[in-house]
Amino acid sequence: MERAPHTSRRRSANRPAPPRGQAIVEFALIFPIFLLLLLIAVDAGRLYFSLIQVHNAAREGAALGAVSPTDLAAITARARQETNAQAQRGEGAITVAVSCATASGSSLPCSGAPGGAGAGNTITVNVAEGFTFLTPFVNGFFDDDFSMGASATAGVLGYAAPGGGSAPGPCPAPQADFAVNVTSGTTIFADPSASTPNSGVCNISGYTWQWGDGKSDVGSATGDSHTYGADGHYTITLTVTNQAGPASTNHNVTVPAGSPPPSCAVPNASFTWVKSGKTYSFTDTSTVADPVNCPVTNWAWDFGDGVLGNAQNPLHTYTNSKTHSVTLVATNAGGPSAVYSHAQ
Repeated sequence: MERAPHTSRRRSANRPAPPRGQAIVEFALIFPIFLLLLLIAVDAGRLYFSLIQVHNAAREGAALGAVSPTDLAAITARARQETNAQAQRGEGAITVAVSCATASGSSLPCSGAPGGAGAGNTITVNVAEGFTFLTPFVNGFFDDDFSMGASATAGVLGYAAPGGGSAPGPCPAPQADFAVNVTSGTTIFADPSASTPNSGVCNISGYTWQWGDGKSDVGSATGDSHTYGADGHYTITLTVTNQAGPASTNHNVTVPAGSPPPSCAVPNASFTWVKSGKTYSFTDTSTVADPVNCPVTNWAWDFGDGVLGNAQNPLHTYTNSKTHSVTLVATNAGGPSAVYSHAQ
């Protein structure tokens, strides 16, 4: 039996290729999309390059501002010099804004930043620049108003006039002083703002605390907190430093603070006695204004025959019948008070 020929395979092998016009149409449809993606990629690279320049301009401006915080024209020129060095099409003019602050972050006029009211003043330079995209519809997406910005902050170093200014004269030694308060439990706050000088070229540049519990910290001009590990009495030492050298002072603190001790008046010392032969029975009759908080805590007797005693109500026997001068010194938190009498 003969098999039927595979005519379908022969027809597939002889199928004609698509016409060239179809490929051209497909390419024409894809090419605009490809071109758009290429332009977007190029714009992204241009934008990244310009953003790096803006960051560099802010850093260059802050570096100059660290030594010349009041020279806005020079800071702006330095920032523009950085962006102009490798400028490209589509970049707009830059704007520069400068601000200064104290070590605690409070705003400070840049005219007062050199030396200022304490070490740690800073200057911040903000740089902004407009940018135009090559891709038309991207500009429309941003309403033709796309801008990028960067900022940089540096510590103000200009304690003396820059650029050949005269050197400052000799500085007097600093004076250390501070106040300390218990804020909560065993936590205290120490405020060194009374230390001098606190402005000018001789301004205090360093604060160091020794808390009296074996710990120490580098402090700031605005004050510092410290928490002790246990209740007790501690001696705090502050050391301040300027160009003339260091100076120190101490203050005591008790944590927790509790209520202040009472102010005690000294006792009114007095006593009576009863005689039986040569034996005397002495009774302390001293009085105090505040027996609860200021009681007598110590009795010092001198019986006049070279014998001393510290009992409150002593018994003493003399070896002769002479007259003896007896002294009692009664002491409380306010101090001692003495009384003299005679034993017959």
